[in-house]
Amino acid sequence: MSYRKKDADLPEFAKVEREEMLRGVGLGREGIRRPQIGVVSSWGEVNPGSVHLDKITQSVKNGIWAACGPPREFVISSICTSMAGHDNYHLPHRDLVASYIETVAMTNLFDAMVFVPVCDDVVPGHLMALARIDIPSIVVTGGYMSVNRHGGKPIDPLTVANKHFTDFKEGRTDRREFAQIQDRGCKGTGACPVMGTANTMASLTEALGLSLPGTAATPGADSRLQRIAFAAGRRVMDLLEDDVRPSQILTEEAFANAIRVLMATGGSTNGVLHLQSIAAELDMDLPPALFNRIGESTPFICGIAPNGPGMMQDLDEAGGITSVMKELEPLLDTGVLTVTGLPLSETLAEARGGDGEIIRSLDNPLAPEGGLMFLEGSLAPEGALVKKSAVPASMHRFRGPARIFATEDEASTALVAGDIEPGTVVIVRGIGPAGDPGMRLLQRFLWMSAARGMMDQIAFLTDGRFSGTNKGCAVAHISPEAAVGGPLALVEDGDPIEIDIPEARLDLLVEEGELERRRAAWSRPEPRVRKGYLALYSKMADSTSRGASLKYR
Repeated sequence: MSYRKKDADLPEFAKVEREEMLRGVGLGREGIRRPQIGVVSSWGEVNPGSVHLDKITQSVKNGIWAACGPPREFVISSICTSMAGHDNYHLPHRDLVASYIETVAMTNLFDAMVFVPVCDDVVPGHLMALARIDIPSIVVTGGYMSVNRHGGKPIDPLTVANKHFTDFKEGRTDRREFAQIQDRGCKGTGACPVMGTANTMASLTEALGLSLPGTAATPGADSRLQRIAFAAGRRVMDLLEDDVRPSQILTEEAFANAIRVLMATGGSTNGVLHLQSIAAELDMDLPPALFNRIGESTPFICGIAPNGPGMMQDLDEAGGITSVMKELEPLLDTGVLTVTGLPLSETLAEARGGDGEIIRSLDNPLAPEGGLMFLEGSLAPEGALVKKSAVPASMHRFRGPARIFATEDEASTALVAGDIEPGTVVIVRGIGPAGDPGMRLLQRFLWMSAARGMMDQIAFLTDGRFSGTNKGCAVAHISPEAAVGGPLALVEDGDPIEIDIPEARLDLLVEEGELERRRAAWSRPEPRVRKGYLALYSKMADSTSRGASLKYR
């Protein structure tokens, strides 16, 4: 092999000490001489998405052994955004994951790595580490759970707490039937089975060229994923032999391809934030104008819930992300390198096109433009993100008075009490990366407004984030955030706000002189958290427009 082991330049006494410790791990003389391959997963028994990853990593390790490289496994467990825990930790966990993996990889001098992540903020955490460490690497995302059925219809586990529970509370479903739905609602073994943040990030991982073709759309409990994992374990040894590093794969062209896939699938708004944070590790900038330009020229062709009737298993049967990219081929840069060792064009030459229903053609899209776009204007000088594909057509141009709430719970309580009039622009602010801290996900208010038939009557703005399954006229990632003095901090109840999606505008319709008066009277709020990791994240988090990852300067 032509590789040069990372421990080659250690002083002689340090090599002796290191080799002695490796004997303690169980490696013999031959294993110590071979390259050391790190295998990191988000396995754990703390949520249903990751419980099977021990089996997937075992297949990875078997593949590495088969290619003569001793694997060395370590774990940093995932967290689940649907577990209703302390929501502030979800986005900061992404950066913690990246830093933990970096620390273990660098101190152990791994020569190459295989990453096995699953769930929303966990996959981008692994990809940030992969880009930062920049040693030969490959990713095996952990798949998604298949679904049980009730009354002949698939049960999306994310709808149990909103739709089905609402039906039960309001008398449309009796206790026995709701108990049956609860019992069957979450099958486990992978991410939630829709195009939320987790599967968006798995899809983008494949689109970036970091995982083997077919990985993203394979269910977590399917034996095919174990076979993919074995192949990835073997493949990482070839990447090491040829010294193919992530920085050679993660080019500007590869990111542009991934953005097209994001737009074509109507993926989660969080995909934007995470792509920006991964690019930042390579000193690349993915500005709002880039997303809008690509979105305008990329039809929305793949309708997976919450953007269409299909579930992830339907995408798998229709050909997966490879088939989505086959349909997008005229718009992609197919010369980019992937972990197959070949350009994307070679993969697409063997791929089949879409089925015409779940994956449509460019000539017969669900919509002529991509599902996501940035708005800019006096309320969002650095941009604000909207999932255009989830906004009712009647709300694409909307003007209404602001109604400000300190928390989503307060807004939801007002909605239930009938205290929010149709035509209102509801604002929950101060929950950006620095302000909350942690930029928590908001989803309850949108679920409730949909359940009450008000999705096309109320707009919702925030400097926080939305779930990847959101629907409605919902604008997030407003930047600069309120906590650092962005214009959102200056809004008062009753101020007219205009949302104009066709013109990509978000404006606060208040005279500049009045805003100057408010700005002079504004002072930065006291930190909400003074100790622990969240306090550090609050001080170090970058702007949402740059991915909200930790600032290096």
